[in-house]
Amino acid sequence: MEVACAMLKQYKYVFLTAFIVLSLTFVMHITKATSLGFAVSPVLPDNQRNNGSTFLDLLVTPGQEQDISIIISNSTNEDISVLVETVTASTNRNGDINYTPMGAIMDVTLKNALEDIAKVPESHYNIPANANLEVPIRFTIPKEPFDGIVLGSIRVLREPTEEERAAAGSIVNQMAFVNAVRLVQDENAEDIPADFELGHITAELINFRAGIVANIRNTQPKLVRGARSTAKIFPQGSDEAIFERVMDDLDFAPNSIFPFSLIDEAGYGIEAGDYSAIISVTYQNETWNFEQDFSIEPWAAATVNEGALNQETQQRPMVSIEESTYDIPQWAIIGMVIGVLILIGIIVLIIKAFRKKPTDSQP
Repeated sequence: MEVACAMLKQYKYVFLTAFIVLSLTFVMHITKATSLGFAVSPVLPDNQRNNGSTFLDLLVTPGQEQDISIIISNSTNEDISVLVETVTASTNRNGDINYTPMGAIMDVTLKNALEDIAKVPESHYNIPANANLEVPIRFTIPKEPFDGIVLGSIRVLREPTEEERAAAGSIVNQMAFVNAVRLVQDENAEDIPADFELGHITAELINFRAGIVANIRNTQPKLVRGARSTAKIFPQGSDEAIFERVMDDLDFAPNSIFPFSLIDEAGYGIEAGDYSAIISVTYQNETWNFEQDFSIEPWAAATVNEGALNQETQQRPMVSIEESTYDIPQWAIIGMVIGVLILIGIIVLIIKAFRKKPTDSQP
């Protein structure tokens, strides 16, 4: 059993490479076999802000109820089925605004999510060949006034046919249209001040690489564009960073969390232990500085290391640790161990000598 496990671990790169190649083959096949074949356009209402926006950019009032329509056009010679949903905007690992539900991390300060305000009567719609379908969306604005903006999207996802699913196997490439939605109650809503906080820091598996993720919180209902963030991770007691990264041109969705990811590209792995993080965010000539201690438990380190494709057996180079006045030098520890062993050996020899001492013989 141990031999089989060792062989499996030895050839895991071969298996994973084959899986990735096969996956890409399936994706390319389904992409070539299908075309988008549909388009989506919103019907702009009277309360559309007069700022040249082509997406839904609405000036709303507390307690307002409004039906807004989108037109879905099927340009193919076959009927299609689509999924229609509303999504609250989030911030992805690359520092871009994410208008899809995948990987969304919202901050606890979020009060008004778009999916709670904008509701679609049905989630699935069938559109005849070469036809248009008007889908209504009911907007119910909270009665309590809000500052800043509500940001999100109306997402229309074409569902694959049974033939496409059969051709693609377990991996299906789906096509989607995303229409941004921005709601404000004041023309100067974007001018509210920015504010950031540092959330928890954890070890995570990021795109099949071990890494450390620091969650930077945008605590305001403000769309932030063009921020800069730096991060350094140190073992506690060391002045040498084991992870360091700078990211520019970051965008933060309102009241969302940016998972700042520091990836172990070298494949040394993540070691369990105590760490310190120094992180900063700069936006419009203002800087927020954070320092935070955190720990990585052995089980968390083992989990991410085991799943990393680039994990190596090599050890991370030693980092310099500031010596305490109570630290014992390594040479002294080795000397004490040797001394104890010698002392034990002498005691054993003495005991054996006494046991073997001859007694007086009888005449």
